[in-house]
Amino acid sequence: MNRVMMVFKILFLSILVSVANIAYAQPILDTQSALSADLETLKQAHESEQAFLEDVLRRKNERLRDRITEQLSSGASDEKAKPVLLAQIDLLQGLLDLSESAISKLAKASRAAADEDKAKIEFRIQRRIAVMDTYYDQLEITLKMAEQRSIDVSSVRDEFKQKLKRRVEYLANATLYLDTQKKETESRLTYVSEAEKANLTEDIVRYNERIAMMVVSFESGIALMEAMGQDVTEYKQLLLTLTGDINADVLDIGVAYGLLEGWLMSFKEWAFENTPSMVVKLTLFLAILYLTRKLSKVVSSAVGRSVKHSKMDFSVLMQEFFVSIASKAVVFVGLLVALSQVGIELGPLLTGFGVAGVIIGFALQDTLSNFASGLMILIYRPYDVGDMVKVAGIQGTVKNMSLVSTTVQTIDNQRLVIPNNKIWGDVINNITAETIRRVDMVFGIGYADDIDKAKAIFMEILHADPRVLKDPEPMVKLHTLNESSVDFVVRPWVQTDDYWDVYWDVTEKVKKRLDSEGITIPFPQRDVHLYTHNVESK
Repeated sequence: MNRVMMVFKILFLSILVSVANIAYAQPILDTQSALSADLETLKQAHESEQAFLEDVLRRKNERLRDRITEQLSSGASDEKAKPVLLAQIDLLQGLLDLSESAISKLAKASRAAADEDKAKIEFRIQRRIAVMDTYYDQLEITLKMAEQRSIDVSSVRDEFKQKLKRRVEYLANATLYLDTQKKETESRLTYVSEAEKANLTEDIVRYNERIAMMVVSFESGIALMEAMGQDVTEYKQLLLTLTGDINADVLDIGVAYGLLEGWLMSFKEWAFENTPSMVVKLTLFLAILYLTRKLSKVVSSAVGRSVKHSKMDFSVLMQEFFVSIASKAVVFVGLLVALSQVGIELGPLLTGFGVAGVIIGFALQDTLSNFASGLMILIYRPYDVGDMVKVAGIQGTVKNMSLVSTTVQTIDNQRLVIPNNKIWGDVINNITAETIRRVDMVFGIGYADDIDKAKAIFMEILHADPRVLKDPEPMVKLHTLNESSVDFVVRPWVQTDDYWDVYWDVTEKVKKRLDSEGITIPFPQRDVHLYTHNVESK
């Protein structure tokens, strides 16, 4: 009896479970059937109504998917889930087929449409492709849900993979085609009129928009293929080439290797096609530079001889300046010719030099001030190479000069480089500019000595020195009655090169002669008188 009761209980519970399953699945299945009927209606509807009906169907299906997800997450059995998920898969496949058919019709219509209608049709195609991204994502999620519940959807999965691969191939080819069209349009901008440029610019903007939308779908398809374990290295490489967006995907060793291999292959092809012409151009470039260097030396020599024998009597500094400018001008022109032979456009290059010149001019104002001062020195010639000068508080011999500085070697053999603006903005003392100089010396004798005798001694010493010029005549005059001496000025005229030798020799002879003649050379002295004062102690 107990066994019979147990059997009845089991049968009763089975009936209850079946009824519960039907109660759960039936409303959803009824909704699925209604949506399938709507899909058939959509396929038969007029083209003008399809967009509205599909939007309604898509929203209904989204609400249904929310219900399905809620029921499945609440622990519904596999038996209850199976018919629901299979019906959902059928619906999504139908929507994808409808979308592919719509895209095919729109593509045909685009080819036959007028130019003003193509933009609208192309936008509808892009919108349809974006809608398909949603359907593909939903189908992938539904297939995973079915596979988690051990529902056999292998055939659907295989078909899905093939469709997805065809879709990604189509998107890749379509994006490449649009990119090619955009580049061709951009190339036309260089030679069309201003009126046509406006239209071409609009076309380029439209191409960019379409490419951006295609890339979004392309990335979505690649992500789905990768999630299903398919090889997407080639597509990632293409995506990087199209967008230039370097992200974490590039860290994939396969993608990086593929890109490197592609770049190397492109470089190999480029080198194979261009190496002979590059070798010829490089050889011509080097040959022009070599000839330019030789020519600059010839021009420098010719200019040097010309300015040296010119009637304008150029200074050495000015001669060196002309020679340097002529040499650099030849080298500069030769360099421009050489660059033009290797395919470099000289117009933009010279324009760049002009802009750079303005910028550098503002940045190097002090240097330009030195440059201007150097030009003024060259023009007015206050000194020349080899002259002894006193400039900027420094005395020495001019050894060299450029447009920005002058090199002076001091008497104690120091070499100083002085900026030209410090020289031109100050007093310039050219010591050796004249061929003769007057040596100014002062000698003192005591108040008790014979003035006439001293004066005769000074004059005798000067006349005895062959370096002292007879014309102008040397001068010896009583100059000052100082506190402790009677001072004479002794001023002989000599050749400029003999200045210091005469100065030192005459000074020495005067001292010896005055000593031998008993004439004193006084020096400042003071008498100090000490007084003592005795203080009585208290």
